[in-house]
Amino acid sequence: MKTAASTRAELPRERVERLGPQALSLVEIIAILLRTGARGKNVLELASSLVKEYGDLQGLSRASFREFMEMGGLGKAKSATLVAALELARRLYAEEKASAEGEGREHFRSCLARWSARFSDEPREFIAAAFVDRGGKVMEEDIISWGGLEGAVLDLKYLLRRAVRLDAAAVLLLHNHPDKSLDPSVEDRLLTEHVQRKLEALGMDFLGHYVTAGGQLSEVQHQGPGCGRYSESW
Repeated sequence: MKTAASTRAELPRERVERLGPQALSLVEIIAILLRTGARGKNVLELASSLVKEYGDLQGLSRASFREFMEMGGLGKAKSATLVAALELARRLYAEEKASAEGEGREHFRSCLARWSARFSDEPREFIAAAFVDRGGKVMEEDIISWGGLEGAVLDLKYLLRRAVRLDAAAVLLLHNHPDKSLDPSVEDRLLTEHVQRKLEALGMDFLGHYVTAGGQLSEVQHQGPGCGRYSESW
């Protein structure tokens, strides 16, 4: 004759109420999800057999609905509950990871200030780009052209390819003038309009094209439409 595996005070649901879910073992958590046992096994024994079969939580997370169904004692309801709970755990992990990464990102305005200081006394011309998410935070930044004293040439295909691969919501451009002049050239204005048109065709915002010289910033203005949802005056 079998004896009760646990007293009522030690059953998983009662332990949750008394101690909180963090006090439960993996077997006990699974037992709560299963709710009832199967023929010849109480719920804790059934949960224990699952952990033994798959080894640990990672092993359980890789199991499919059909694999759970093939185990003795698990019907559709128990199998569906398990895969749904494991999917919730995966989604929570993904959201927390994305949130943590987002919190560590720099706002594009701060990126502009940092670039301006970096290039303040640079004798050569550089073009830098920032790829920005929908919250205005920098996903990645890159110096996309190294020029000489006479200027730098933008590799537009490379810029657009990077933006697409990163799934950026917006792009920001900056280049320095070694001659210390903040006045944009005709070529600067034409480039600004051309880049904006290309980004709009891809469904991305253009946060602007800035010139930096001597630690100061100036936005390149053009005759086209505005610079997108995230545009802000410096």
